[in-house]
Amino acid sequence: MNNFFISDLHDQRYTELPRYLNHVPDFPATMLWLLLCFTDALVVASFEVIVTDKQLLAIRGGSAVLGCEFTPDPDLSNLVVTWQRSEDSQVAHSFYYQQDQLDRQSPEFHNRTSLFISELHKGNASLRIAEVRPKDAGLYLCIVSNAKGTGKALMKVTYGALYSEPRLSIHVNSSALTVQFETEGFPKPEVIWLDEDGQNLSYHLELHDQKENGLYLVKSSYEAQKPAVNVTFTLKNHLLNQNLQRPVFLSYGMTFCVQRCEEVAVRGMLSVTLCI
Repeated sequence: MNNFFISDLHDQRYTELPRYLNHVPDFPATMLWLLLCFTDALVVASFEVIVTDKQLLAIRGGSAVLGCEFTPDPDLSNLVVTWQRSEDSQVAHSFYYQQDQLDRQSPEFHNRTSLFISELHKGNASLRIAEVRPKDAGLYLCIVSNAKGTGKALMKVTYGALYSEPRLSIHVNSSALTVQFETEGFPKPEVIWLDEDGQNLSYHLELHDQKENGLYLVKSSYEAQKPAVNVTFTLKNHLLNQNLQRPVFLSYGMTFCVQRCEEVAVRGMLSVTLCI
């Protein structure tokens, strides 16, 4: 019987398998086939690129790290790393010839991206994006090539912005009093007004999409017809697990008491006293 190794099998086409079986009549054909497939799988998996998270939440104004790992090679002379936004093919960052190629990236990423250069030899191709903006949201490809192979992995980046401290204004006239809160954030929030018993109240809501800064401007108000008001304004940003609650206690035409509000504007004909 001729001597051969499993590595020899991988160098031949699968159609030549019967010829090898004739050389080893005592070895089960099924076992040989399994060994052949296993060897082929090992070769295919010799180089791998993976993202550490399939989806990443990036917060406005902060930094986001898009994690990506690859099968390392100590020799970086052949290493090429490219981060590219899938939807519009914009290059977020490019690295080859052992240095960043910043002239290759799209203008909107200028001076905002960086790789962890000292970690490249360990297989870390993660990208850091500073000063996160609304347009940073999207699908990103991490594409890596070195002497061991080439691969890519896909990651989704979602954008969110914490809502600002709600600004309170009180509008007074002879027949009613209106309490309004105004704030900005992203994405669209859930707004609730509750009375002193925790029951839902009817309210007015305005939602404006501000294209220039990628935020929603929220204006929500409650109109009171009775001389005493005890209500709570609640805003929930479910994407960022943000829950703002601002209670307002007031006595119509006499004393107004407001808790935890940084800015208060009172408009109307009645003179009032604010207690903060």
